Amino acid sequence: MKRLAALVFALCAIVAAAPAAASAATCTPPKYPGSGYFTSLKVTKVSCSTGKSVALAFHKCRTRHGITGHCTSRVKGYSCRESRQKISTEIDGKVTCTYGSRKVSLTYQQNT
Repeated sequence: MKRLAALVFALCAIVAAAPAAASAATCTPPKYPGSGYFTSLKVTKVSCSTGKSVALAFHKCRTRHGITGHCTSRVKGYSCRESRQKISTEIDGKVTCTYGSRKVSLTYQQNT
């Protein structure tokens, strides 16, 4: 009987913790497809794999018109906003992509 009570308690704890874990997370950024790197990746109400997919799709959209290009279209349904610091040798960017209540935030450094 004690085992059953402990099992039920453990299952309840896992179920109660699941929504909190799924709502926001800091993820390992994907490998940067070029000269530079993603420095951070945070997601809200999406999985880390979705966040990585959006980050890579944003990079592809951004570099479509050259290494210093901007992304002006939706990325996998997400609307993205970017702010940058730029010097002659690199771009440091901060990007926030939203799709309803879902959010993917990333930072990157692009060598120019």
